[in-house]
Amino acid sequence: MTKLISEIVYGVRDAKTEEEKVKLLQQNKSIALIQLMKFAFLDKFPKLESIPKYIPDDSPIGFNYAKLFRDFKSVPYFYEKYEGLQYKKQQNKLEILLESLHWTEAALLENILKKDTSSFGFTLQTLQKAFPGEFV
Repeated sequence: MTKLISEIVYGVRDAKTEEEKVKLLQQNKSIALIQLMKFAFLDKFPKLESIPKYIPDDSPIGFNYAKLFRDFKSVPYFYEKYEGLQYKKQQNKLEILLESLHWTEAALLENILKKDTSSFGFTLQTLQKAFPGEFV
């Protein structure tokens, strides 16, 4: 079974040394993990000011409709600037995605969009060591 992105990130957070963190990141390397970390750490993706209120899903891990591993491709849509009805539609889609994810993944995505990486337990330098050339 594929690990949830939140399981990977929080597993790395709990690792004791920088070398362990790098090793765990490398062992769980995926396009989804790298892209989500780019959204969180790189300046070319702005911090989202508005995250809609949502009801976290309390179903057991692995039983959720959505998974960041698969649905990370929709995240760039939330960085586009819209106004009026289109903005409401964008916020509605984000709310639906957050409510469809396991609560740990929803919280992780919220932190990624807000660029609040303090709970990740690693830095951009850790990612640069784990994935050379990806975070330039």
